[in-house]
Amino acid sequence: MGTPDVQLNPIVTCDPSKGLGPHQYINPTCYAVPAVGQNGPFEGPVVYGPAFFNSDLALFKSFQISESKRIQFRADGYNFLNHPLWSFNGSNLQLSFDKNGNAPSSFGTVTEKQGHRIIQFAVKFLF
Repeated sequence: MGTPDVQLNPIVTCDPSKGLGPHQYINPTCYAVPAVGQNGPFEGPVVYGPAFFNSDLALFKSFQISESKRIQFRADGYNFLNHPLWSFNGSNLQLSFDKNGNAPSSFGTVTEKQGHRIIQFAVKFLF
């Protein structure tokens, strides 16, 4: 029978940060369905996702027009190296098992890229 008051936690069978495939941060084969009467740990092992990497660049040059007036030309680049920022979508962090007790192979795999290069130009008139 069972009760909805007790959370069923998977059994951790190995280190989920080892034996990873490309763009995979959690090994799904390290989790198993607990046997009847057993429960996995309430706190799972620490696993880190993709690192955040971002580089911004700003260049500007000011020109004096008169004693109290100047003009400034600016160029700003956000994520100017265009480094992809990998991220999980909602379904890749939900651990579920099929009828044979296997976790989906996409569990813990990043599939989406976020971030793109943004460049803006500006002119400032200071008086």
